[in-house]
Amino acid sequence: MNDNLQKIKGFPGSRFWRRSSSTPKAIGVSPKFTTGFTLVEIMVATSIFMVIMLVALGSLITSSDTAKKAQALRTAMDNVNFALESMTRSLRMGSDYYCVASGSSVSLPVPAGIYNDCPLSGSGGGAVVFTPADNPPGSHPPGARDTAYTVVQRSDGTGTFVLRRCVSTVSPCVEDMVSSNVNIEKLIFYVNGSDPTDNIQPSIYILVKGSVSVKGVPYPFNIQTIASQRSSE
Repeated sequence: MNDNLQKIKGFPGSRFWRRSSSTPKAIGVSPKFTTGFTLVEIMVATSIFMVIMLVALGSLITSSDTAKKAQALRTAMDNVNFALESMTRSLRMGSDYYCVASGSSVSLPVPAGIYNDCPLSGSGGGAVVFTPADNPPGSHPPGARDTAYTVVQRSDGTGTFVLRRCVSTVSPCVEDMVSSNVNIEKLIFYVNGSDPTDNIQPSIYILVKGSVSVKGVPYPFNIQTIASQRSSE
């Protein structure tokens, strides 16, 4: 009977019997898949991750700081260039140049009929006095030159110097033309043709040397420009 049952299709033990797909199978789990990370492995992985993050953060901070310094330097240099352009334009449209020798004080106004060149062959002047074209009528003595550009030491104790526009009606010179982080170390004027009787085109060659301080670090600059008189006088 048992032999007959084993021949019946679907009876356990029969060569025709197959286990139903719905019957769960016993799954053997290999011991090598049952172990997790050790504490040492976790600590090593965490340390490596922290090192990578610190390096990335340091690079980001450095890049941001460099960008801020570059922006501050660009802003300061734009300020210097704007001041020099304003001075050059005012001198170009002005008249009656008078060069003040280096080391001499500026006394305004300078009477008419007095002229003084500072040729390129010499040491140049530390200030230039002139009559600006944009002065309203009656704002300065007739025939007198009452406006000057010069360098003055700041009174804040830093020992730095600032470019200023001086006018005889304003005493002392208080009109700063550059920002507080700009130090004008040298300002030289070379004036030629100031006397109208010499038939020479009046011109001023300007040399500026200084530095811009960005977060305590000075960045030097040297600028040269020239202004040729264009007024009809």
